[in-house]
Amino acid sequence: MKKKLLSISLIFVLIVTLLVGCGNESNNESENKATEGNIEGEKVIVVRATGDPMTFNPDSIPDDYAYPIVQNIFNRLVKLDASKQIIPDLATEWEVSEDGKTVTFHLRDDAKWHDGEKVTSEDVKYTFDTIKENENYYMSSRLGIVNSIETPDDYTVVFNMNESDVSFIADLGWYGTFILPKHVFDNGQSWEENPASKEPIGSGPFKFKEFNQGESITLVANPDYHEGAPKLDKIIYSIIPDDTTAVEALLNGDIDVYEGIPAASVDELEASDYIRLVLNEYPSPMRIIFNLNEEILQDINVRRAIATAIDREEISQKVFNGIQKPEYNMYPSIMEWATNSEQTAPKFNIEEAIKILEDAGYKKDKDGYYVRGLTIDVFEDGGYPDAAKLMEATLAKAGIELIVQVHEFNAWNEKVTIQRDFMIELQGGFMGPDPAALYKRLGTGEYSNVGNYSNKKFDELCTKGVATGVQEERAKYYKEAQAILAEDLPYIPIVTYAAYDANNDKFINLPIDGEGKWGWSEYTFTDIK
Repeated sequence: MKKKLLSISLIFVLIVTLLVGCGNESNNESENKATEGNIEGEKVIVVRATGDPMTFNPDSIPDDYAYPIVQNIFNRLVKLDASKQIIPDLATEWEVSEDGKTVTFHLRDDAKWHDGEKVTSEDVKYTFDTIKENENYYMSSRLGIVNSIETPDDYTVVFNMNESDVSFIADLGWYGTFILPKHVFDNGQSWEENPASKEPIGSGPFKFKEFNQGESITLVANPDYHEGAPKLDKIIYSIIPDDTTAVEALLNGDIDVYEGIPAASVDELEASDYIRLVLNEYPSPMRIIFNLNEEILQDINVRRAIATAIDREEISQKVFNGIQKPEYNMYPSIMEWATNSEQTAPKFNIEEAIKILEDAGYKKDKDGYYVRGLTIDVFEDGGYPDAAKLMEATLAKAGIELIVQVHEFNAWNEKVTIQRDFMIELQGGFMGPDPAALYKRLGTGEYSNVGNYSNKKFDELCTKGVATGVQEERAKYYKEAQAILAEDLPYIPIVTYAAYDANNDKFINLPIDGEGKWGWSEYTFTDIK
């Protein structure tokens, strides 16, 4: 007997606060500035983008700059909504066998690629078979649990698994799982060399039009989209790396949407008559990762001293105005059922940090340092450089030299994620949609385990955590796994992630409003009042 799963609860509830401004006629000039220069009568939305995408192939590498854009060009089997719940996408329904080792997806039969070809199960099989075969692709290691993929007909896809894993379907709604057109990509070229990785052909609500490096990406409505033509004619992603410039652009009406505004700008934007703010929380804490290939960082005493010399409260208040709270739990505290609040990272205590080093035999040099030459690589936005500078200052008080190295995001990603050329790095990133993300981030040999942490007992507990659908049992395993992390400290949580999304209030049905209805960054149903 099989049980049908039309949606999967992903365990956490995000607290959403709506602050809605009242529009008035005096704001019309600012409200309409973003659409100046476009064809009269077009419905256009201008969305702030932080930087240039590295590729428009959404499955080859993790690319935060491309991710919100490709969600409007491509589809997945399932997708995440604004509350990070799984909802249908190309798959209308799915079934899991009693032993959890067979997952059958039933596809909608009216989806088409932007060139008019039908989307079929062969596209799904081709996409995941190719990802699995290329170990450098983001989801490749995750697909190791898939023995084979069958396509009994054009609209049925069967994943045959070598183990039961209740988090697998949720993962298909996340990074690196967009369905690609076989007839376009299966031509003997690698995905990286295929022209479609620069000028993508998807099946989503919007079609790629153009990319002006350093300036903008433009998408136009797909009138043949299977869920109905989008309400908007065009999305323009305006590339504005600097946060202050982006806030000014929003206030001036040069952009319409700015996700994750700086905490320091909340009051200013809240005072506007035509800007709406929505608080958005994610299980995506800021955290530092240790490269455990570095000899000095293999010493748990050094890692523990660093963890004890970080003042999270200061970072929360000075960098994020208290919006992003101090985080000590080894799995995000927002995930209440799965987080371990008893065995956590150390609290701030300079004297204790010094004692840890001295007890381990470290001696001060002539400049007062026990440990010298540690570097931390950070990317240039999101408050990360400021947070790193505060860490540098408090660690210096504990006799630990920390040198902050700031990079443009793509350069940081190349150095840290691709080359693994770092000592300590500061990152964010989603640790959902299920606590199985702990293993993806820290499991032995996993792609996202950039610090090369390995603990057999941790791996075993995470494996048990995905093998049962009973939440109480899963919580037990994951809390035990977090206790190991609190002892080993391969990474250190710093602050939670929460930020206000801001938009011009003349728009309705934005991505943030689509819980249970549409995708996380999807503009299919966005319209002008």
